[in-house]
Amino acid sequence: MKRKLVSMLLVVMVLIVSIPKYSFAAESGKVIFINMNRTTLESMQDIHSLKTELEKRGYMGLMNIRGDQGTDDNRSLASMGAGGRVNLASDSYINFKEATKENTIIYKAVTGQSSKKINDLAINQSLNENEAKGQYGSTLGSLGQTLSDNNFKVAVLGNSDTVENDEVKENRNICLIAMDNYGRVEDGNIDDINIEDDTMPFGIRTDYDKLTKETKALYENNDALFVDLGDTYRLDQYKGYLNEKTYSKMKKTIYNNISQYLKSVFDMVGENDVVYIASSFPSKLAYKNKERLSPIVKFKGNKKGLLSSSTTRRDGIVANIDVGVDILNEFGLKNEAMVGRAYSLIQQDDNLDFLSHELEKMATVSSIRANVVNTFVGVVSVSWVIGMVAILFRNRIPNKEKVFGVLKEFIKLGIIMPLVFLLAPIFNFKTPVSMTIGIIITTLVLYLLGRLLFKDDLKQMGFFALVTIVVIVVDCMSGSYLMKNSIMSYDAIVGARYYGVGNEYEGVSIASPIFAFAVLLNYNKKLPKWSIVIASIVILITSAYPTMGANVGGAISQTAAYLLFIMLIFDIKLDFKKVILICLSVVGVVGIFAFLDIVSGSESHLGLFVQQILLNGPSTIIQTFARKISMNVKLAQTSVWVNILLAGIFIIGIFIIKPPKQIRMIAKRYPMIFKGFIASMIGCMVTLLVNDSGIVAASTASIYVLIPLIIISINMLVLENKEND
Repeated sequence: MKRKLVSMLLVVMVLIVSIPKYSFAAESGKVIFINMNRTTLESMQDIHSLKTELEKRGYMGLMNIRGDQGTDDNRSLASMGAGGRVNLASDSYINFKEATKENTIIYKAVTGQSSKKINDLAINQSLNENEAKGQYGSTLGSLGQTLSDNNFKVAVLGNSDTVENDEVKENRNICLIAMDNYGRVEDGNIDDINIEDDTMPFGIRTDYDKLTKETKALYENNDALFVDLGDTYRLDQYKGYLNEKTYSKMKKTIYNNISQYLKSVFDMVGENDVVYIASSFPSKLAYKNKERLSPIVKFKGNKKGLLSSSTTRRDGIVANIDVGVDILNEFGLKNEAMVGRAYSLIQQDDNLDFLSHELEKMATVSSIRANVVNTFVGVVSVSWVIGMVAILFRNRIPNKEKVFGVLKEFIKLGIIMPLVFLLAPIFNFKTPVSMTIGIIITTLVLYLLGRLLFKDDLKQMGFFALVTIVVIVVDCMSGSYLMKNSIMSYDAIVGARYYGVGNEYEGVSIASPIFAFAVLLNYNKKLPKWSIVIASIVILITSAYPTMGANVGGAISQTAAYLLFIMLIFDIKLDFKKVILICLSVVGVVGIFAFLDIVSGSESHLGLFVQQILLNGPSTIIQTFARKISMNVKLAQTSVWVNILLAGIFIIGIFIIKPPKQIRMIAKRYPMIFKGFIASMIGCMVTLLVNDSGIVAASTASIYVLIPLIIISINMLVLENKEND
């Protein structure tokens, strides 16, 4: 009896172990990803069956489409599949083909791998390009490889072929999201899916009868299916050959065909299945109008709302690198090499209105950002140079009391504007005119408030610096709404950063509190110095904590600058041991916040950086700092912010030479403020070394050194000595 029982148990165990993983696909559901490329959020509402479905359910988002070393359709698709930004060979070297007797031999000869149903015959070109020039260390084909390794079957269907000079120009790049590490896809049809139609763009269109039929067949036999509708891409590429009437006619026909196809998909899928409908890249017009976030919808369950992820921490905003990670998550899988993050589903009934408003606002900010920032930087740097030249030739300027009085107020605007740009989003304006009006109103209110409260120049500037850092701290604690919407901050469309303290305000957060504290200590001798220590710790925590500021470069620079300032105000003699202590403190602070990041699961930049080091080794550090150096070199050549640094170097150089002993006189009269200048300058130098946009951060930090330096000099050399000149 015991033998029979043991035998039965062994048989059951063998059966359980031998069940392949993909047999559980029905339980977890299947995934269909439909690429409706070159469409917009607004255009999706013109597709009847999609609009009807969205009225009932669906989680919508706007997707950043950046790749590595460039932004285009192919890089966006490949980044989805890699779970990180990737670089690719040029379009002519991407060559997906369905397997034939001849090309399978060629494929194996060049890759050393056995072919599958669909293969990129030139995959080595992209692999080598990404390996040699990729800045993010991402691996092409991570999504498809992970699914394949876990016995889930993947298929692709459709293409975006066009016709040039009566020859078909193949575009089967939907495979970039579905392929494995060697450019292979197990099943599908990317070749025989179009039919000739002279009434459509390029004289061809998708055969929707065949597309519907093959979608059902591939859905039955696979776990993940990736479909390229093709016609929306062709319509956008062909638009220049059409007038408004013919474009509208073609668009209506295409959208009607797509509507019927999508209806069949919605009728076909089961309740556990997930359907993604996305535009991997914006239309040409949307891109031109700065609306460079593509729509993506995830249909799961019966509720509606917004998509978000730990990559962005913004309701309704996601990144293309999140797509592959979220698809894996639907199968209960994870690939540690993929830095994207799975979606969070946020219930919200007015999701479309919310996203439309956000897109319009972000597009407006993106369109006017360059002009506003360039004007600000130009005014600041030019005013500094004019102020310095005026000081040098002060004895030749007639009626100099009035001239320098006006010049001082003009120069002081530079210390007000970072606060203005931070507070202006409170109005929630979304058009260029209204945003400009909001900035002007905020500037006037703050300027008049400063003049009303304080007559002394240093007190005015100290007041603005103090209010600025208080607003930054409060904003970090409350979700960074102001930072996310500030014209002088980061941009979700650019995608360099999505949350926390940006590079521009990193510099502000280094120097504005130091200057504010120095002014307080200068005018209030009874202010306990230990309060500066506590305030510095609070600012550091809010700037660096993973769920608040999450700025690693800021944490490093602030730690060095704050520690030096504290040592100086406590009259601690600096020596080699103290410098080593500061360096060790910086390392310790970064280590603490990295630990908190990993433990809390907040998945900020620092935590991801540490995870990549653990996964890929020290090469990640080299890659990261190489990218930072490369970015700073690029910014030094192209960014308007470098003008502030150049102007600052010019001013410091003049002060060293002439007027004689001016720096020494400032240090003697305002010792606390001078100590603040020293600490802030060290912060500028550190942030130049450790931040990928160190030039930007150093420029904004220098505002709180050079403007007070010029104003103090005007007062000391001109206005106080006007009777003697």
